[in-house]
Amino acid sequence: MSLSGGALWIAGWKASEGRMDTQAFSDMVSACMNTRIMRLAFSSKSPFSEKAQQKRLESARRTNAIKSPMNWNVEVLLGRDVEEITILYHRCGLYELGRQEGCQELVPYMCQSDFISVNHMGGRLYRTQTLAEGGSCCDFYICKKDSRWDQERQKNI
Repeated sequence: MSLSGGALWIAGWKASEGRMDTQAFSDMVSACMNTRIMRLAFSSKSPFSEKAQQKRLESARRTNAIKSPMNWNVEVLLGRDVEEITILYHRCGLYELGRQEGCQELVPYMCQSDFISVNHMGGRLYRTQTLAEGGSCCDFYICKKDSRWDQERQKNI
């Protein structure tokens, strides 16, 4: 789903033939992620249960078995309880798509979709680096909104 969305966003960028600036691209990504259908799709998912986190671990195992540069390489670290989880992306399909299409500068704007999707799921995403910004990985620390872990992070910001 992420790769399909990225491909559509990049296609829109290219179809604009220079009439779209990066702010408009960013606004397009945000508007797409905040449509009713996307809110409903993500709000029906919650990463904050043991079942969901076990499913995420299994999904990472299957994903990592696919050796395509357009695929993600994922490391999932379970939290202290089900209200937190850390996900490290060592390879990102969107980053590779942007590179392949000569639009690397757009990838950080697509990364904002991560914050929006986690928000729709009732969580808060904290991260310190992304591959698109030169980091060694995309580090996702996700916690349930207003949980003790979220409150702890808010105090340390």
